[in-house]
Amino acid sequence: MRTWLPLSMIGFALAGPTLGPAVAQGVPTFDLRLFAERQAILEQTDRDLALQQDRLSREEELAEIERQQLASLEGLMDAMSLGAGDVAGTVAGLEAVDDVESAAASLYAPEDTNPAAARMFGDAREGIEELIIRAARDTHSLSGVGRAGLSLVQWRCLLQALIWQESRFQIGARSPVGAFGLTQIMPGTAGDLGIYPAYYDDPYLQVTGGARYLAQMLNMFDGNIIHALAAYNAGPGNVQDYGGVPPFAETQHYVVVIPQQYNSYLAAVGGIDALGTIDPVLLANASFSLSAHGAGVYGDYSLVSVRAAALRVQDIITRIGETEDLHEAIALNTYARAELARLVAIRTRIKAARTEPLSAEQIALAAAQAAERQFMDFSQEDLR
Repeated sequence: MRTWLPLSMIGFALAGPTLGPAVAQGVPTFDLRLFAERQAILEQTDRDLALQQDRLSREEELAEIERQQLASLEGLMDAMSLGAGDVAGTVAGLEAVDDVESAAASLYAPEDTNPAAARMFGDAREGIEELIIRAARDTHSLSGVGRAGLSLVQWRCLLQALIWQESRFQIGARSPVGAFGLTQIMPGTAGDLGIYPAYYDDPYLQVTGGARYLAQMLNMFDGNIIHALAAYNAGPGNVQDYGGVPPFAETQHYVVVIPQQYNSYLAAVGGIDALGTIDPVLLANASFSLSAHGAGVYGDYSLVSVRAAALRVQDIITRIGETEDLHEAIALNTYARAELARLVAIRTRIKAARTEPLSAEQIALAAAQAAERQFMDFSQEDLR
């Protein structure tokens, strides 16, 4: 038989635990508040676990990215170290090459190998007087000079007078018959002296070549300076045939003016190293001649160097397009950039070589104008 409880009793039972007989007898009850708290704790724990799992996934992704970056960096380091394949051999081959003129050691040597470099950029660049002094020192020991009894100062003055007559101190002077340079040496004579064709580009060889030839004539004619000068101008055969100075107007004039100029220099030169003994206008023109000739020679040789360097860059670029090796491609690309920097250095020197003669030209013009001022006095004499 069922027993029905009143609604008030049911409400009381749901309201909360009681200390009635059911509790005492161990009958389980449902705590709604405690259940809600525990449920909230479980849900928060789930959220925390999900957050931690998401963080762990992100850390794993970052670790993978870092691993890939390290692997890439190791690959780049390996490539840049030239340790893979035959990259080191490739670069060594580019530096050496078969053509000596195209080898890096020739094109980009620490010291400029251009034959005119010392004249254009050297710390001890010579003027025309310093050049004559050096040549006189280097040739004074020749037997012909000793046979003529010339001191070092006298030998310097004689060479300076000879150059004054032959070229007026112009480096690139050329006669209608082909004589060339400061001392106007014929190509055949230059060949006999062992300075052909180098003397075209080297003023020192022009001076020492002329000094050696004059010393030979002094030796041939027993130290007779006049006969040696005549032989220098007209050839030793003519002097021998005529038994002295040939009856040629040019030679007759030659053996007169050079001794006169020699005496003038000897009076001005107090010692072997004396400077300022050449007429200022001629000296300025000589400086311009030295600079212009040096710049021309430097430019000629630089064109060869630039062409060789351009061919090297072309070869490098061609190799970059053909290689399938990453290490070699990176190395060649870096090498090409370095090669371009080398070309910029060559271009800078060429521009500097071109600028110097312009300054020397202005000095020569100023000297010429200063010399002309003595003729610019238009004041009239008072005749009253």
